Amino acid sequence: MITPRFSVRQDDASVYVTIHAPHVRAQTIEFDVDDDQFKFFASPYYLRLTFPGKIVEDQASTASFDAATGDIAVTLSKQTPGEEFANLDLLTSLLATRRERDAGEQPGRPVIEEMTDGDGVEAALQQAYVDEDFDWEIPQTLAAAGDEPVLAGSATYGFDQQYSGYLAHVHGTANEINEVADPERMTAEERRRNRIACEDAKFDEDYYMDNYINDEDIRPLIQHQSQAQQALRQQRAHQQDSAVDQLAEQLDQTLPADNSDFTDAEKQTMLDLPRKTHIISNKQAVYLGLVDILFAYALDLRINLDEPSVESAWSIGAVSSSLSNLEQFATLRSVVVACFRRALAYPLYRNWELCERALEDVSAMCKLGRRALLKAMLGLKRLFDKHDVYYVYSKLYLDDYCVWLQTAASDKVVRSLARKLHHFELDKDEIGWNLDAYEDLALMTSESDAGESECGGEPEQHAFSDTTEPDPKPLIQVIGDPGTSAAPGSNAQNSAHAATDLESVSSTPALSDLLALEQADPTSQPRTQSKKKPLIEIIE
Repeated sequence: MITPRFSVRQDDASVYVTIHAPHVRAQTIEFDVDDDQFKFFASPYYLRLTFPGKIVEDQASTASFDAATGDIAVTLSKQTPGEEFANLDLLTSLLATRRERDAGEQPGRPVIEEMTDGDGVEAALQQAYVDEDFDWEIPQTLAAAGDEPVLAGSATYGFDQQYSGYLAHVHGTANEINEVADPERMTAEERRRNRIACEDAKFDEDYYMDNYINDEDIRPLIQHQSQAQQALRQQRAHQQDSAVDQLAEQLDQTLPADNSDFTDAEKQTMLDLPRKTHIISNKQAVYLGLVDILFAYALDLRINLDEPSVESAWSIGAVSSSLSNLEQFATLRSVVVACFRRALAYPLYRNWELCERALEDVSAMCKLGRRALLKAMLGLKRLFDKHDVYYVYSKLYLDDYCVWLQTAASDKVVRSLARKLHHFELDKDEIGWNLDAYEDLALMTSESDAGESECGGEPEQHAFSDTTEPDPKPLIQVIGDPGTSAAPGSNAQNSAHAATDLESVSSTPALSDLLALEQADPTSQPRTQSKKKPLIEIIE
């Protein structure tokens, strides 16, 4: 059976479902409404939607079929008018069964309960995970290298370290993102050491100093207002306007999410996502990996002024430690340090302020909530799916993040992460590349070059100043009548090299005007030959 493309919206009294099912016959369409479930069947299409509230089929319920477009519009009444059905724009969650919805899991696999260990550490982390004030700096101990598998194909990576075998032949492809020498055998600690070594080798101090001094092209990118920041500003302005009237503010809080936030292509992508259940073993690492990937995406958008380029997939993968080195992070600080290091070593523009602005963009995305993060991940998935080689990262990370953000991600944790990023401060010494020393050296070099330029320019300015000696006389000076030839007694040998300039001199506008006036006046008196001076006088 085929799951058709659909969209859902609501008002106070009804829920409106639009189903796109072309090439079906109207007499084969069947509907069923059962408590909180709506089912649609018309061969070869089948759709089951589980709503957050109860619906009924009454006299106000209607259905219409447009054979030209293949759209079926269904109106279902709410059992409790005025009740808001949350998250109707998260289409994947609507496809869940009742059991999967009640358990908070994604459809596709049986629900498995995660058991906590007896020392209470997992329980404490779970409580911190639920709490809005989640401590992102909880230290985590990596497993010892000897305890990790070293057999071929036994190393794990990807979303929550759930995959293996996908990169067994990565070196036989044109994958320029991957930096891991042996993804199927290297442990997490070995991958981390390899990442740091690659970053140290890639960092170019001359490149950094040049971008620090010659920032004419970078400055507009730093000042650019990203789409996330613009949306956040509009949201805050709307909240301030609503605060004027308490009643309006309350009504605004109950407004349903606008389903138009997602485009038709994004809705189709959500429907095409795999149906799987996520049993998260390290929730904190999943959120931190999200920050790492979003930072690379935000930096690329800022460099390209919100218009991805043909190099965007590589650029994002190179900056993201999760994609390039299969990294799994333990603390927020380690994520930000890795993001800044790679952003100063790989992209076209390598500037500290540009990195800070990209981090602000990630904070803005988190403040906008899960839907903004989902749209960003859908955009990333679209970029990587189109690439012949890099599509593997959609399978390893992006597909799972798109599903997880709809079904299991916590709004409270996302808001907590946004606050942490907003107030995060990073010193340049933590990068490990003596950036302050390079910046001081760049400034000294720039000032020295400027001083030498000023000293070298003084003689040239003096040569054209008003206090200089008068200009020397010209080599050729016009004296007599421009319409006659030189006198017989003139020195023809000395003036032979100047004769070629005669035509250009006599063709000037002023001399031509004089000739025209003299020829046009019939009363002009003839001149005496004995008093005529030579036309050209050579001045030595």
